[in-house]
Amino acid sequence: MDRIYRSYDDEALNAQYNLRPLWPDVPEVINYRETESARARSRIPGRLDIAYGPTQKEALDVFPPTDGRSGAPALIYIHGGYWQLSDKNDTTYIAPAFLDAGIAFVTLNYTLTPDADMDRIVDECRRAVAWVWKNAAEIGVDRDRLYVAGHSAGGHLTAMMMATDWAQVDAELPARPFQGACALSGLYDLEPVRLTVLNEAIGLVPETVQRNSPLYLDPMMDVPMILSVGERETDEFQRHQTELFAAWSAKGLAVTEVAAPDCHHYTIVGHFGDPASDLHKAMIAMMRAD
Repeated sequence: MDRIYRSYDDEALNAQYNLRPLWPDVPEVINYRETESARARSRIPGRLDIAYGPTQKEALDVFPPTDGRSGAPALIYIHGGYWQLSDKNDTTYIAPAFLDAGIAFVTLNYTLTPDADMDRIVDECRRAVAWVWKNAAEIGVDRDRLYVAGHSAGGHLTAMMMATDWAQVDAELPARPFQGACALSGLYDLEPVRLTVLNEAIGLVPETVQRNSPLYLDPMMDVPMILSVGERETDEFQRHQTELFAAWSAKGLAVTEVAAPDCHHYTIVGHFGDPASDLHKAMIAMMRAD
């Protein structure tokens, strides 16, 4: 066996990251996500496709809380899809649980690979967060009560938002443009991803791995962070969370791990949007703590 990463040979490493074949209910979960998101978007009032940048993919949607009040806290949600798939439109199925709790839901798009490299994707997400903070009053949310969450690639991008020096993004921004974060099943070490077939579309090189792997970076914001990974996920996805939790906790960040029992990579998002789950309750508690 020729090892290419830790104890993994090429086949074994790819098996850790090629997720769709692992669970037989994945097509059903994806169909539910898309169907329920379309249903939610048809009945929830919101402002769609607001441009936060000059390119087509630099757009976001804003859904006000169910009670309609202005100046609500807001959750900025970043979708997953290995940086090359999916869309903000597919995330709306989890919005109602937050809207019913009095929280606005903001979901954003970013340019996907191979049309954008990792540096550009991270930059676009940073500019989206900056746009929401600067335009909070206009879209009816409280800029002092913004939070960021994301799943998979979106979990990686959420962690990258935590590792951002916001003064370098926009001089008008405070050091903490959001007050907390939650990363679900995130990828925090991009080196093994670089060594898989996924990289044919992503195009990682060692330099971009170093710049964009949260595990190798320092958190730049002293705000609380929730990490959660599905109980049924692969060993590598479990490792990503275990190592980021250890590294960032050692650097003084208030990181909390919240279990996602019986969840795999595709069901943890629905779990996050379930008002009865401990994960959802932990996110709501964070957003109401201030």
